[in-house]
This record gives sequence, structure tokens and C-alpha cells, in this order.
Amino acid sequence: MKLFILGNGSFAQEVFEQIVVENSIQDFGGFVILREDKAFAITEEGSSVFTYPKNAQFVLGTSNQLWRSKFLEHFCQYYEMTVIHWPNMGAPASYLSSSSSMGIGNIFLSFSLVNANAEIGDFNLFNIYSSVNNDCVVGDENIFHQYASAINGVSVGDNNLISAGEVLFDSIDNDIIFQSGIGIPND
Repeated sequence: MKLFILGNGSFAQEVFEQIVVENSIQDFGGFVILREDKAFAITEEGSSVFTYPKNAQFVLGTSNQLWRSKFLEHFCQYYEMTVIHWPNMGAPASYLSSSSSMGIGNIFLSFSLVNANAEIGDFNLFNIYSSVNNDCVVGDENIFHQYASAINGVSVGDNNLISAGEVLFDSIDNDIIFQSGIGIPND
């Protein structure tokens, strides 16, 4: 199966280096972008229309919530929502407890940590040095920026953004931006 990174910005490059290069993934298909609802692949040979190969895997290579949603909406029309097409991917320096459980499409960058008995949903992004501690429950499509953390037993709903350096001491619901110690609705 060829692995494609959805996105082509500087964050996609970070994902490429930490996931593809550091894990020595040999079957990298390139970066994929969307323009006017059409997908294009960017490879060493240049750019071309994306052909939706049957045996493709994807990693969300953007930390922009709007673009993450656009990619998921587009590609879920062509590919089943299974770990076959949407694997969980981690940098070698990430730590995922063997007693944790998770859905599909999660990304764990260098030095991110998922501790004992944590439950992780689908399509979450754990940036460098972010952590989810024991007995936490994390929903779907959350972004933990650099050094963001959830302490023991915290629940995190869906579509939240936890800003760099923030620590969740209490649970949060859906669609929240947690920044400067305050949770505000993410409209």
C-alpha cells in the first residue's frame, strides 16, 4: 500500500520527516492537495491528478481544523473509514501504552505520550511533547498542540483544539478552543 500525506504545507513536511522518514516507510506516494474539489498528487516527478488507487493509505498532514475536515469529507467518499486506509501513525520517539485503545487515523509526533488505559477516538493529532495521561478519554478530531496535556481521568469531546502548553485539569465538551486557561466555543 502506498502512503499519502494529505496536505503540502510546512506541517505536512514535519509529518513527512517524523512519520515517513524516521519510520523508513518505503512506499510513500507523495503529498495530496485539494483544488476546487479535485485532488492532485505532488511527487518527485511533479504534480498530477490524483487517481484514487485502491490500495492507498492516508495521513492528515495539516493542523488546520478546516482543512482536516475538507480532506476527510472528500476522501471518505472514495475510501472506507478503516485502519487499512487510515492507519494510526507514530514517530519512533512517541510512546503509546499497550493498555491504551484507539480508533483510526491518529497521528503521534515525536515525544507525544498516551499513557495507561487511555481511550483515543479517530483522527486526533498529538503534536510534539503533547500527552494524554492514564484513564483519559479523547473523542474524535482533536488537536493537541506542542506540550498540550490532559491529566489523569480527563475526558475530551470532539473537534477541540488544545493550544500549545495548555493543561486540561477538567473535562471539556465538543468544539472548544482551550487557550490561556480558558475554553471558548470554536465557531
